[in-house]
Amino acid sequence: MKYCNHCKKEYSDEHNFCEVCGKKLVEKTESHSKDNICPNCGKENQTTARFCESCGTSLQTSSKAKEKKETSKLLTAYYKHKKLYNVLLASLAVLLIAGVGLYKYGEHYYSREKQIERYQEVLAKNDPEELAETIVSSDKNFKPKANNLSTFTNYTKDNKDYSNYISENLQNINDKSQDLYLKKDGKYFFLFDKYDLVLQPFYLDVNTNVEDMQLKVNDKDEGTSDSEDYTWKLGPLVPGAYRLDGSFQSNGQEEEIEQKVDQVNREGLENDGSRELSFAAKKVKFDIDSDISSGELLFNGQSVGTIEDGELDEVGFIWNEDGNLQIKQELGDLELLSSPLDFNGDEYLEKDYEQNQSTFQSESFHIIPETNATSGDFYINDKKVESIDNKKDSYGINIVPTRRPYKVQLKQNFADDEVNSEAETVDPTDYIDNSAYVSLDVEEEIDEFEIENRLDDLYFDVSDYTDEDFEFGEAEAKSLAGYFSGGTDNEEFIDFKDNFIGPIRKSDEKDYVMCYLQEVEDVKRTGENSYDVQYVVNYDTYYDDDPDSLNQYFRYKKANLEVEDGNIRIKDLGGADNFEEVAASDYE
Repeated sequence: MKYCNHCKKEYSDEHNFCEVCGKKLVEKTESHSKDNICPNCGKENQTTARFCESCGTSLQTSSKAKEKKETSKLLTAYYKHKKLYNVLLASLAVLLIAGVGLYKYGEHYYSREKQIERYQEVLAKNDPEELAETIVSSDKNFKPKANNLSTFTNYTKDNKDYSNYISENLQNINDKSQDLYLKKDGKYFFLFDKYDLVLQPFYLDVNTNVEDMQLKVNDKDEGTSDSEDYTWKLGPLVPGAYRLDGSFQSNGQEEEIEQKVDQVNREGLENDGSRELSFAAKKVKFDIDSDISSGELLFNGQSVGTIEDGELDEVGFIWNEDGNLQIKQELGDLELLSSPLDFNGDEYLEKDYEQNQSTFQSESFHIIPETNATSGDFYINDKKVESIDNKKDSYGINIVPTRRPYKVQLKQNFADDEVNSEAETVDPTDYIDNSAYVSLDVEEEIDEFEIENRLDDLYFDVSDYTDEDFEFGEAEAKSLAGYFSGGTDNEEFIDFKDNFIGPIRKSDEKDYVMCYLQEVEDVKRTGENSYDVQYVVNYDTYYDDDPDSLNQYFRYKKANLEVEDGNIRIKDLGGADNFEEVAASDYE
């Protein structure tokens, strides 16, 4: 088969020239591209040809036209489906942004800090049902449920210090020394670390030497001992407060052993999480002699007597070796429970009791505060325990010894402000002799000596100003005003100037008045820079024609002085109700 490149007409193999245009025919089987046709002679050329095989014309324009045509086709296709393409591109962008946003949100929401915060929020609610859905147990024998977590949530509700302590310690990962700890366990969505809140239960082994003792724990019957060497195995139990009651018959009487156990912070537990308690029965009787003036004597949390004036006679109770003897002291607003006292009941058995021979000396800790303050209150652990008494030169506070340090501070609370000393921390274990001196000075406390000097100067100048032999003009009045808060506007200054100094200077009878500060009787701080002062002034009036003077003493019972720019100034002298004449014989 032959073909005319010009007329595009096919001929059989016996033809050699086109019948229409006369051009030479070519074989149809040759590899040509309809897209690479010579624009001059119309010959189809191979795709890779750069020049026409027939006439030599450049074929580059044809290629560019082809590209332009292809580009045009693409643009046409794009514009035809532009809306669809834009929707697809926008969807991809939204999915990408959403994916990044979700990852960032997950990174924040599942961060360790946020997981801890959520656990802390659950703990703060003290809700056993919600806690049961949140925590896991370190003990396979304990499955968290609302009914077996209530002892723990009741304790956290009633003991905020403990609740805050366990909450704060969640920052420490895998701290198995705590009742609750955080444990890393897997991933969220294969991306973010997952942390479990783990509760550690414990076990109690309660042993007794009494047969037929009935034991109850938090009013739940745990059975009766069947021998004189019997142990109750209790647990797993959650951290919290437990009251154990063991009742039995002895010599025809109902006897009872009670013990309160606050089992928290893994204290007293063996490595396997168990703790032994003894309910062995012994009757003790003794007297108490203590530096603690008053308090309740407790055994295993139960009151067995009241200490009054440091003494308690003939106290008796059933004692067991693992029991704790403690003193609960109320000192002002402070209530303290002592550490377990060093008491051995075997030395004070009832059968060996002799009055004045079986005396237990309980130790106390002595805090001796030293301060420059003339007023204020001593605080221990932010509770007021004693006020400053101006009649006392020294102070001593007898307090029960505890395992925790004491925070000691002096506070001066006024109507509109507060002035405090630095807080001193006293750890009883640091003092072998059970005594600690603490410095509780307050800043800018004006002492009595400074006030005396200021008042001395005032009345010395007033004495001169009453004498006509001395000038009392504008300069002197201004100097006098410097002793008063507010200067020349102060009513006390005006009274001194117009009603005391002026009349004496003008008097035909009075020559002058000698004014002396006799005594500062009391100084009480009433504000950061304010003081109430009680003092006595001697007014000795001299007359022109009389050799005898009039000697009088007056008490200012509530003069108010202020510190301004480092200077002590009189604000007011208390008015007529706080001004009185006193007998001269008291000072002569």
